[in-house]
Amino acid sequence: MHQALRHCFFPGLAAAIFLTATARLDAVEPSRFTPSIYAFQNGLGSLTPDEGARLLKKIGYAGIGSVYPKDANQYLAACKAEGLKIFSIYAGGKVDETAYRIDAHVREAIVSLRGTDALVELNLQRGDNPNDGQAVAMVREVADLAKKSGLKVVIYPHDKFYVESLDHAVRIAWASGRDNVGVTFNLCHFLKVQPKADLEAVLENAKPVLWSASVCGADADGKDWPTLIQPLDEGSFDQASLLQHLAKIEFKGPIGLQCFNIRIEPRQHLTRSYIAWQKHLATSQGGSKR
Repeated sequence: MHQALRHCFFPGLAAAIFLTATARLDAVEPSRFTPSIYAFQNGLGSLTPDEGARLLKKIGYAGIGSVYPKDANQYLAACKAEGLKIFSIYAGGKVDETAYRIDAHVREAIVSLRGTDALVELNLQRGDNPNDGQAVAMVREVADLAKKSGLKVVIYPHDKFYVESLDHAVRIAWASGRDNVGVTFNLCHFLKVQPKADLEAVLENAKPVLWSASVCGADADGKDWPTLIQPLDEGSFDQASLLQHLAKIEFKGPIGLQCFNIRIEPRQHLTRSYIAWQKHLATSQGGSKR
């Protein structure tokens, strides 16, 4: 009888140990890279905030971002009605030699977005003899106001602005000394401003403060906005490779779809780009399996 029990017990015990070990392995398996995708406000054309929010919800986007500060309240209400999120507002200011000026509506929008977890995308435009001292001062003022609303600020590199490269944005973010200041990566501006740079190295350098990113279809050797901002199913740039680089540095932020100056009807463009997003994401995951 004891022999029979032994034959029954030990195989069962071995199976239980195997299943327990497998469960533990599954528990520590790295989660797949599945960032939220939202559309920029500039992709909605003439649609009203309510119409735009309904369209984004129907297609599958998680919300809207790069909302102009003057429109923040309207999109906040529209997104709330559809169960969507405002991911960011597109704020700006101009840096001069001895002063800086923050664009109208930025301060009010930050206050109205209290508790939403929206990011304040801050571009720093080029005034008269701009310098890092005034750039840092502006970032600090916006960051301190955002802090009161529980929001974070991401410096937005922009071609021909004072801060136009991701590397410069990272330096300003660190110099601000504010723990709610980071940076955002914009594919189109990266390709325009730093076409010869090592993308992986640039992202690695930004890793500690890289809190959001944006994508669009683009030609890897594009020179102007029509070639650098396209629907996500067009262009020669390897989108899956970018997503793999982001996954490698354990990027946790949302990703926006840049839509500036795209001349396709919003429903068609946003649908095509969302389908392309899913394909690029699947390709990136397949290429990075261990």
